Amino acid sequence: MIKGMLALMGIVWLGISGLTINLTAQTVTARVTIQADRLKPEEQAFLAELPQQIENYINSFDWTGNYEDIRIDCGITFIIETAIDRGSDKIFRGQFAINSPSKENFVDKSIQFPYRQGQFFDHQQAQFDPLLGIIDFYIYMVIAGELDCYILRGGTAFYEKARAIANRALVSEFPAGWRNRLETVDEMTDSDHLPLREAKFEFYEGLFYVEARKDPQKAREAARRVVELLEQVHHLRPNSSALKRFLDYQYQEFCTLFKYDRDRRNIQRMMILDNRHREFYAQCQPEGAKGIRAQ
Repeated sequence: MIKGMLALMGIVWLGISGLTINLTAQTVTARVTIQADRLKPEEQAFLAELPQQIENYINSFDWTGNYEDIRIDCGITFIIETAIDRGSDKIFRGQFAINSPSKENFVDKSIQFPYRQGQFFDHQQAQFDPLLGIIDFYIYMVIAGELDCYILRGGTAFYEKARAIANRALVSEFPAGWRNRLETVDEMTDSDHLPLREAKFEFYEGLFYVEARKDPQKAREAARRVVELLEQVHHLRPNSSALKRFLDYQYQEFCTLFKYDRDRRNIQRMMILDNRHREFYAQCQPEGAKGIRAQ
């Protein structure tokens, strides 16, 4: 169910995540930067127009179609470490990072792609393009994760788009790194991680009831469900990279989520579930549990 409680005058706003849903426009807006300090000056100059080309490619395209009207502002960074001449192309290798409002953040430490100055970026290319493949894959991963935050399992169709790109890349001339990317989307969509996707929905639902509606009962119910769902994932996949990524980016919001709790049970369970952030959770002070000493 869409978080229809937020609908007002044709615009829905999730202030807690920075995600805007505009019922009259479909956009993904990216700010692209390239760090190429390790390259020669002439190689850096070769890439000078690439950030604007990528921004135009992303910002002028309707990524979501009729599935959902959304606006997602994301930041993309390329860290280019080496450049190798191959025929008329230069092959660039390095790292890629993308971040989004609800912290659907990814860091890829091994990318490679050919690039020619003046290269035409087309969403309908018949032949797989390694650079556009990386961009498309992670844009769809971000959209999928964002949709999961306010529609229960709402990102499924976009995870499938990301999977299709990875499978196509694996049989291209540039398959390096794509096995790992395929594993990333497979992990997010396997049955063991369904509770994580449901937890993300409940997490933002709970924050909405805390920050916007100030509804203690519904906030407590959502907080309890979030912890239960995360425990399910941890039990099934204790070393899950998807669970770790979610907790690493969201742990600072849990004190807010637990604001209306009457005791510290959720906090204590999170301290066990996410021991790396134990000290942070110990500092949470739910309003209904004031005076109860942290364990």
